[in-house]
Amino acid sequence: MPQTSELGESTLRFERVYDASIEDVWALWTTKEGLEAWYAPEGMHFEVLALEPRVGGAFDHVLTAVGAEQVAYLENLDMSLTARVSGQFVEMVHHRRLRIRFDMDFVPGVEPYPYDMMVELHAEGGRVRMVLTADRHPDPEMTRGAIIGLTSQVQRFDLAVAARATKEQRT
Repeated sequence: MPQTSELGESTLRFERVYDASIEDVWALWTTKEGLEAWYAPEGMHFEVLALEPRVGGAFDHVLTAVGAEQVAYLENLDMSLTARVSGQFVEMVHHRRLRIRFDMDFVPGVEPYPYDMMVELHAEGGRVRMVLTADRHPDPEMTRGAIIGLTSQVQRFDLAVAARATKEQRT
């Protein structure tokens, strides 16, 4: 199960260890195929529109609620079922760290704000430790939704890592 710990009032933190190569874990964060394998939380559809994994490069995507629970949650908040999210890579150290800043400009009644997500990868004896930190949102309900979404995303990431390992074993 993903571990969440409080870093402070402004960030959320998830940490996992994988029996995988650093290249495979990195590819899940920096390729269209990799991201589309896991980035959508449960009940959501995810499509990459632009992906330029370099400092200043774009990471634009569309998230659409498709699960009944997710549709009801967004309708209850009077939010659209589809959100186009634009961002850019603001920091990148190959196979070690990347930070993405998203423009949160789709929340009704909320002034647009930046939202940072950072992943750090540590190669440790044939395994990879991944530490994911993400900003809290100004709105507590959005932060609650982010915790649920990120937990689901990390669980899907676990499955994507396992699928890559299985695929490599077959080849």
